[in-house]
Amino acid sequence: MLAEMTTGIRSAGQPTGSALQPAAHRLAIDALALGVGAKLPTNAQYLSEHQMGAGTLQRALRVLEDRGALRTTSHGHQGRTIEAIDVGAAWQTAALSPVRLLLPPRGPIEIDQLQEFLADELTAFGIPHTVHHLPGGARRLGLVLAGLHDIALTSSGVRSDDHSHDRKGSTLTRRLEPGTYYARGRVVVVRRAGEGNGSRLTKIAIDPDSPDHKALTLAEFPECKGIAHVTMPFPQVPAAVLRREVDAGVWHIHETVIPLDLAGLQLQPLSRSQSLDVWRQISAAILYAWPGRPELAAVLSSLHLDKIPGTQLEGRMETAG
Repeated sequence: MLAEMTTGIRSAGQPTGSALQPAAHRLAIDALALGVGAKLPTNAQYLSEHQMGAGTLQRALRVLEDRGALRTTSHGHQGRTIEAIDVGAAWQTAALSPVRLLLPPRGPIEIDQLQEFLADELTAFGIPHTVHHLPGGARRLGLVLAGLHDIALTSSGVRSDDHSHDRKGSTLTRRLEPGTYYARGRVVVVRRAGEGNGSRLTKIAIDPDSPDHKALTLAEFPECKGIAHVTMPFPQVPAAVLRREVDAGVWHIHETVIPLDLAGLQLQPLSRSQSLDVWRQISAAILYAWPGRPELAAVLSSLHLDKIPGTQLEGRMETAG
């Protein structure tokens, strides 16, 4: 878009499109990273750090303003204050790269609703994006901190300070409401139907590669005499219970082709106060963005995340019906 816009800017005394494009690109990134109310770097700083002259910057700024992407107030040699930003217009005018989303595997209603919401929001802004799925919140966060993806979705049980390889400064984050990653009542215990609550549960599934599953399992089924924890990936818990490889296991409800009750399984809510305490600590969804793309700060801050809980509730009600 910007290449087309700058094709005709080649008259005497004006910078060429090749000079104007990186200037608009840099201005847009700085404005998106700094936000409304902040000051853009001075002309002297742009010249020193990016070899961009005042004339080029002025014309690039005019392009952004004409496109409705940015509005500033000049303070002379002290720089400009950002008065307003249109995130989508700035992204498109400066031809910024697509946002690379890294999300959990689909299946749980909460995750499906979050993906739909994020895609709809970015599309509404006019921000190009790609979506990839990968199991393991720590793995997703690690790939974002390494710069291989831009934004990762994890539970609040995954912490960025667990990753010592983050060398690019503070991670950009946006925390959602509790229950947005694990909704209330959707983390349950799976066991075989027809076995009374008094039946002895001795073999319990546990996934040590999932900090969330491990913490929930140890809270609901603490280590004690007579309890054996059997290692397996947590998505396989229902099948393992049916095959009698384990007696029970904690599971995050997601869509199945055959309803679990028809398959001979029953779902029970977490029963111990310790388990509910763990759920409260890990139930919120968190978006982590790569600090190497500071413009992502504007994306995180612009998302209408207050709509998320209501959207997920609608999804839960539709499924229940």
